[in-house]
Amino acid sequence: MLMEITTQKPPVSFWIIACLAIAWNLFEIYFSSFQLDYLEQNSTAAEFEKIQNLPFWYLIIFMIALFSEMLGAFLLFMRRKICVSFFFVAMVALIFIEFYWLFFFSIRKTSMMVSVIIPTVVVAVAVFLFFYSRFANRKGWFK
Repeated sequence: MLMEITTQKPPVSFWIIACLAIAWNLFEIYFSSFQLDYLEQNSTAAEFEKIQNLPFWYLIIFMIALFSEMLGAFLLFMRRKICVSFFFVAMVALIFIEFYWLFFFSIRKTSMMVSVIIPTVVVAVAVFLFFYSRFANRKGWFK
C-alpha cells in the first residue's frame, strides 16, 4: 500500500505573503549593511567602540538568523516543507540576538527606533513567518 502525499493549491494570500517575505528579507539584508554607519553617527564614541567589539559568536548568530530567514522565504515561495525549519532557526536566533542587543548591550540609550521598535518588528515578522509556514504545512500547501 503506497501512501500518497496530497498537496492543495495555496490561496492567493499565500503568494502575497511569500513575496512579501522575500521583499522583507532583501530589505533586512540591505539595511543591515548600513546599520554600522547609522550607529556610528548616532551613538557616543564609547558606545560605538562597544558596538565594534561585539563578540564573534554574536556576528555568527546574526548571520545565521539573517540567511536562515532569507532561505526560508525563498523555500516558502517554492512551496518546500523545509522552510519551516529555516524559519524556526531564524526565529530562535533573532530572539536571542535581539534580547542580547536590548538587555545585555544597553543600546537603549542610542534611539528608541534602534533599541525597541526595529528589534520588535524583526522578531514579530520572524515569529509570524514561522507560524505561517507551519500553518501552510498543515494545510498541505507544500510539495
